[in-house]
Amino acid sequence: MRVLIRCRPGGVVRIGVADKSPDLPQVGNPGCDAAGGRGLMLVDALSLRWGYDRHRWGKVVWAELRAPSES
Repeated sequence: MRVLIRCRPGGVVRIGVADKSPDLPQVGNPGCDAAGGRGLMLVDALSLRWGYDRHRWGKVVWAELRAPSES
């Protein structure tokens, strides 16, 4: 697994996680007592947008966040 961080125009930061798995990300719908399955729900709620890029070796799942402006 590899973590990638990139500054993009307009004060946006893209954070990506690369792995070798061919399985694509899916937003879960866990029950109240579930121990997991909320990761992408949080990413979806907190990010401007998120997605994934497929590669022949696996994928990169990424999310874009607005960086706080300096005052």
